[in-house]
Amino acid sequence: MSKLFWHELRDSTIKRLIKNKVTWGEIIRRYRQPVWCGYLQALNGMFGCWALIDLRGLRHKISQEYCSRCECFIKVRK
Repeated sequence: MSKLFWHELRDSTIKRLIKNKVTWGEIIRRYRQPVWCGYLQALNGMFGCWALIDLRGLRHKISQEYCSRCECFIKVRK
């Protein structure tokens, strides 16, 4: 089974993870960062990508276009 993309999770799923006190280590094991994201362990809590792990909803803006100005952006063939 393929891992789900973190930034595509519903807010209700994120709230459930928080309620269950799931660790960032577990998040890294269960979910994945976008394929165009070259940030090493972007889902690593305080040390990850601030936009991707934002729990207030900024992660919903994550897209190739949004991330294209980031120094960790990897150009992906379509």
